[in-house]
Formats: sequence, structure tokens, C-alpha cells
Amino acid sequence: MKRTSTLLLACFLVALPLVVLLLWTVATQWLYPALVPQQFGGKVLGQMLQEPNFWPAVLNSFVIALATTVVTLLIAMPAAKVLATQHFMSQRLLTFMIYLPFILPAIAIVTSTQMLFIQWHLTGTFTGIILSHTYFTLPYAMQIILESYRKMGQGYALTAKSLGAKPWQILRTITWPLMAPGIATAAGLTFIVSLSQYLPTFFIGGGKIMTLPLILLPYANNGRFGLASAYSVVFLLVTMIGVLLLKQLIGGWHHGLRN
Repeated sequence: MKRTSTLLLACFLVALPLVVLLLWTVATQWLYPALVPQQFGGKVLGQMLQEPNFWPAVLNSFVIALATTVVTLLIAMPAAKVLATQHFMSQRLLTFMIYLPFILPAIAIVTSTQMLFIQWHLTGTFTGIILSHTYFTLPYAMQIILESYRKMGQGYALTAKSLGAKPWQILRTITWPLMAPGIATAAGLTFIVSLSQYLPTFFIGGGKIMTLPLILLPYANNGRFGLASAYSVVFLLVTMIGVLLLKQLIGGWHHGLRN
């Protein structure tokens, strides 16, 4: 009974903000102290869809987050494998290095990076934004994949190698099935973090490349909650599509759970 109550409470706490977002999206009049909108309509959705930067922002956000995820995994997977098997570096120092991007102020990193990217002609480009996003997403992927490598260990691969298995056979039949759940989780989290980045996109993009956070936050700060909520719903939909796509590409949600 206690577990059921806890589950219902958790579902309520998760669903309540989503319900409020949906109500703001379809509300044309919602004045204090009313608990629900006084009038409903599609005015807010129409304004959002008529925004010239709406579809470019959706496409840019998805492409940048997906590209950042690929680049992050290409760096994190081999790096995590080396770090998981090394013995020359203490675990505390290793943890400090992984979490260093979280310790340093984001605004300081972004502004200094912007000056460097200006010299390299990377400001206002997708490449510059993807590289800046990778800096902030890499710690998430590294930590998850590193723990996956540690839990898997080297025993399975060494046993298969002693029995005559080729490296590609070990990768296909042992390493990938065991690592797929961790890699899928790292990919999904990387996609979410990249999609929500505002400062790197704003400074490195120079206002030339629009994404959903760049459009959403000004509406929220100016009190235009209807449009902010509508963009938030779109943001959630893009996030869900991206995460589900990555899970299917890497091995499938159910496949990962079984392993």
C-alpha cells in the first residue's frame, strides 16, 4: 500500500507540470486567481507555428543534439575503456578530471571559448556549437560508460580470446551486448543535455543559428507563458523522439533491459 501511494505521488508530481504546460498552450485567457483557464483556443499554437524561426529552430536543435551525441560517444567510448583499465591514476584524480567542466563556471568557459573560436572562424557555425556542446556533455557520457566498462570487466573478453575468438567477434558477441544499455543511456542523456544548452549556443552561434532554448527563454523571461509553454511542449516532443531514436539505433529499449 505504501509503495502504491509513493508511486501515485511520484506520477502526480511528474504529471502536474506537464498538465500546466498543456493548459497554458491552449489557454487564451487565464487570470488570477482562477485555477483553470477561463477561455481556450488555438491562438498560441497559431502564433508559434507562424514564427519564422520555429521550424529552423526545431531542425537545428535536433541536428545539433544528434551530432553532439555522436561526437561525444566517439570520444567517450575509447577514453572510458582506457581509463577503466588503467592503474597509474588514482580514482579521485580521475573523478576530478571528469567532473572538471561542472566545477568551472560555464560563463567563463563559454566566453573564453568564444574568443578562441573567433580566431578559428568557428563562431556562427554548426561545428563550433557542436564542439562547445561536446565539452559540457562529455562528463555525463564518460561517467556512465566508464562505470559500464568497470562492471563488465575484462574477464569475458579474455576468456573469449583464450578460446580463439577474433577481436571483432568479441566486440559483436560480448562487448557490445553488455555495453549497449550503458551506451544507450549515455547517448540519451547527452542528447537531452545538448538540446537544452543555451549559453554555448548563444555565444558561439552568435545569434545566427536558432535553437529552441534561444526562442523559449526570452518568452518565459518576458512573461509570455503561453508561447513559452507551447515551445516547452515542442521541446519535450523533440527530446522524446531523439532519445527513443537513439535507443533503437543502439540496440533497442527492450533489448537493453534484457541485457
